[in-house]
Amino acid sequence: MGQIKKIVFINIGGGPVMKQTGLGFTEGGLAHALFALADLASDYDIEIVCPNIPESSRGKTTNYKGIKIVCLESPKLVRWLHAGELSFTECWWRTILHWPTVLADYRKAFRYIKEKKPDILMANGILASSLMSFVNEVPFKLGTIHHLYHASGVNRSCKHTVQLTGALERVLFRLVKLDRIAVVNPAVKDILVKRGFRDEEIVVVGNGVNVDDYPFSANKVAQSLIYIGRLRKLKRVSSLIEVVSAVKKRFPGVILHIVGDGSQREEVQKRIAALAVSDNVVMHGHISEKEKIDLLASCAIYVSNSDFEGFGIPLVEAMATGTVPVVSSIDAHRFIFQERDVGYLVSSLDDMAARIVSLLGDETKRLQLAKNGRKLVEEKWTWAGVSEKYRQLIGSL
Repeated sequence: MGQIKKIVFINIGGGPVMKQTGLGFTEGGLAHALFALADLASDYDIEIVCPNIPESSRGKTTNYKGIKIVCLESPKLVRWLHAGELSFTECWWRTILHWPTVLADYRKAFRYIKEKKPDILMANGILASSLMSFVNEVPFKLGTIHHLYHASGVNRSCKHTVQLTGALERVLFRLVKLDRIAVVNPAVKDILVKRGFRDEEIVVVGNGVNVDDYPFSANKVAQSLIYIGRLRKLKRVSSLIEVVSAVKKRFPGVILHIVGDGSQREEVQKRIAALAVSDNVVMHGHISEKEKIDLLASCAIYVSNSDFEGFGIPLVEAMATGTVPVVSSIDAHRFIFQERDVGYLVSSLDDMAARIVSLLGDETKRLQLAKNGRKLVEEKWTWAGVSEKYRQLIGSL
């Protein structure tokens, strides 16, 4: 067989938001696919296909960092049912209700892939990885698995739906037939090996940040906090409003910037009204990559009380800009910290509020943690490093 030239990456977790100010991302899977492969675009013809996307981007195509992003149009017969981004763990009834739309979108995506005849087909997540088994025309298949719900240990938000999703994952494992698997953290690799996948076929690629695009900023807006991510139950964003309310007692001018959107937006807004902190919270929705970087560069502290993450790309982006993380003590966040003194891992809202108050009152300490975080990102969490691992992985095929 000749040299590999064409790669198609299917991302069914969500698509981009195309704005006049630039391209924005609705979830980490697409950011991983795009930035992890960007350094390979000079050597390979790469396309990312997104069938499950915001309505505003449907039917559009764009080129970003040398990679073509294709947002497919829904088939006409089911377009009126279009559900946008779906999540079985967050809104299972809505996902089931719109299953005809989901199937139609995925079917169109795989028809598109067959027409393109790639040398390598890649996919984000266990669902897409299992669906690749039905595409026989592609010589090589490589799956990227960010997280596994059945091993998450979630015991608070969405516990029962997470357990159900985990059961579905076990079924999907039986369909997965891949030449190689990339994972973003070693915990996922350990689980896959226990389930019978061969160790030598799995590579821990991690996640990262383009450090040149995320400059370190020592000067921050006073009393500024930021959260970036989907507004979903597992992210527990509404609990951050309670933290703001507590911090406000010590720092009345504290501001929390919430970047992202999702099914919990209304719940977050209700919590803001109930705790009377409308002057202390700004909800930005989806913003472009440039707007996000500018906002991160201005904020002092990054906060997240998420119950579950596969990795947490916004966290390393925050550290790159000198924004100190105060985040929940979950496996993904602990993995990112690498046992370094770069911020705080907390186990309760009271602890989070106390750590934030302490940092806002001690700029010397905050700045030292910020510098430590930037150093860790430069050493460990760069897209250049991730790209090199993918280059080796693709080369092994």
